[in-house]
Amino acid sequence: MPKALTLSLVEFVFDRVPPYVGCRALSLSLRMTGVQMGRTSIFWGIPTLTGPGDIASRLHIGEACGFNFGCHFELDGQISIADDVSVGHEVMFLTRTYEVERGHRRGRVSGARPIRVESGAWLGSRSVILPGVTVGAGSVIAASVIVRENVAPNTLLTGNRKISIAKWRT
Repeated sequence: MPKALTLSLVEFVFDRVPPYVGCRALSLSLRMTGVQMGRTSIFWGIPTLTGPGDIASRLHIGEACGFNFGCHFELDGQISIADDVSVGHEVMFLTRTYEVERGHRRGRVSGARPIRVESGAWLGSRSVILPGVTVGAGSVIAASVIVRENVAPNTLLTGNRKISIAKWRT
């Protein structure tokens, strides 16, 4: 069975299952479609995977990661998520880039840039990770924050503020 058909079947079956029910079976099914995902990582609801071609091969997830329901992965480019990453409700990972130079036709797709989330990061609910961003190890992204540039390791990002977690704790 082709992988695209398998992914469609997984989405069809698990879209009818309430969040937090059958999460181990869902995670196993995603692995079977070609998503490279650590055995101890889990999805608590069906994610949305979009993009051209073999999208499952562009998603790499480490061990002991947890993804809450409603996550969206735009897989025009690679998305790499290291070990021990926590992802809140409805987090969006967007890899597609758009052309803005020409005034007569802005918004054309111009390519894709990869996203990397390093070990131990925590992405709050409804945060958005934009193309080309690296979220550093141990960083915390607050809920509803749009991340448009790299985040240094051990940084708390809340809206327009970046705080070193070492300074924040004291």
